[in-house]
Amino acid sequence: MIHAPATLRRLTIALDGRAGMWRFGRETGPDPAQALVGRTPEEAARLAPLVFNLCGAAHGFAAATALGLHAEADRAAMAHETVRDHALAMLHAWPQALGAAPDRAALGLLARPDGADAFATALVGEGAELSAFSPAELDAWLAEAQTPTARLLARIRSEVDPAEGRAGLPELTAQDVAAALVPTQVSDAGGLRETGALGRVAHTPLVAALLAGEGPSLFVRLLARLVDCLAALKPALLLTDDLPPGLGIAPAARGLLGHGARVEAGRVAAYRILSPSAWNLAPGGLLERAFAALTPGPLARRLAPLLVSAINPCVPVTLSFAEEPAHA
Repeated sequence: MIHAPATLRRLTIALDGRAGMWRFGRETGPDPAQALVGRTPEEAARLAPLVFNLCGAAHGFAAATALGLHAEADRAAMAHETVRDHALAMLHAWPQALGAAPDRAALGLLARPDGADAFATALVGEGAELSAFSPAELDAWLAEAQTPTARLLARIRSEVDPAEGRAGLPELTAQDVAAALVPTQVSDAGGLRETGALGRVAHTPLVAALLAGEGPSLFVRLLARLVDCLAALKPALLLTDDLPPGLGIAPAARGLLGHGARVEAGRVAAYRILSPSAWNLAPGGLLERAFAALTPGPLARRLAPLLVSAINPCVPVTLSFAEEPAHA
């Protein structure tokens, strides 16, 4: 199985103007999962969400399952992690990339215990069931542009060729994760995969229609984050496949998360984690393919941060356009 190092700490994407191509640099470091080795399963399960606090609830559930402990998924906490991750992208990173002001008013609604409905309205308008739209209804919604998020997406829809940044890979499955973490598992994965918001909402009427019409374009991937955010506001029952011993899988904000553990004589003898970025940032994988489809011209300065956001890495990404770097 090909995947990015579990110890990946930072990714640098630089535009080589003379060669007309994007170059990728990977910075690695010590594997934080090794902090769990030598501990009891109970100690490791308590420590895992602290070491990996970006999606602590998802890591906690995956860790407890991998360590053979009884685990009840905190669906509300995991859903909140997903909503918050999407919200920061849609309401801060996207406006910043397009030279617009962040939507601080909508972000503030997340702090209210009863703010879910108001937050959804701030994103898409009153009563809009975005995931059930037809493409024609989507066009009408974009034309009305009643919310800041709708206006940003309308701008991207009108200004960006669907071919820019368009790339896709087969969706990562629990069986693929099992095959990568537990050598005795059999899988036909045999190559690169992607995981994230797009795969979670690809079955919805709107996203399915858009994928059939234009494929996994930059616009479709960004829209998928909005659809996934709205779905996470109403967390559903978490379904888990029958997993082999030593394996835990959870749907994290950025995609499918896998933990693999081996316990011997009451202590953790080995531990490994495959984050969503282990797949999406793999050499030759989704992010590299998407950037290979991004024209290295003047528009790239605006689209590159959006493309990074659409794929949503778990590690910091630095973009460089020769003159000076820009963080995404």
